[in-house]
Amino acid sequence: MKKFTILAGLGLLAVSGLALAQPAEGPRGERGADLDRQQLIERTLQRFDRLDLDDDGRLTAEEARQARAQRRERRAERAFDRLDLDRNGNLTRAEFEQARAQLRERRSERRAERGERRGGRFMRNAHRAHAMRAGRLFGEQGFITREQFQERALTRFDRQDVNRDGTVTVAERRQAFEQRRERRQERRDRRD
Repeated sequence: MKKFTILAGLGLLAVSGLALAQPAEGPRGERGADLDRQQLIERTLQRFDRLDLDDDGRLTAEEARQARAQRRERRAERAFDRLDLDRNGNLTRAEFEQARAQLRERRSERRAERGERRGGRFMRNAHRAHAMRAGRLFGEQGFITREQFQERALTRFDRQDVNRDGTVTVAERRQAFEQRRERRQERRDRRD
């Protein structure tokens, strides 16, 4: 029962966004760095290879679900390791409460920096949006090939590379993000 309670607490923390993690290095590279076309191709192919669990050159929705579950499991393990301050393999209420307080503090700092307040609509629509993207990604055939996966990434890259110099800068990514946000807001306004 104690183990279930601990795992349930970890699940709640993971769902609530308890990242407490530092930016990851590795295949994603440095967060916030400029990205050229060749780097994108390399990262895209590495990502496809990680997701294509049976190495058949096709990525299916089931493989994507399995990879997502593995990622969630690794994140939960890392979260537990970060929360278990005394490294005894047990998570105490004090450790849990300390992590929760840190999370609240970080969230309020981020919101203050942005000058925003997050609404609840995002989380309600997140699952629906994910299912729609998955349907578009795998289409009627039920899979996507390595070449199709790369082509989609290059299409997004070209759309973001405003000055067509072969590098997407932080400013260009930010501009693309803002444009997507505005389009989403316009769609919401039309629905309401």
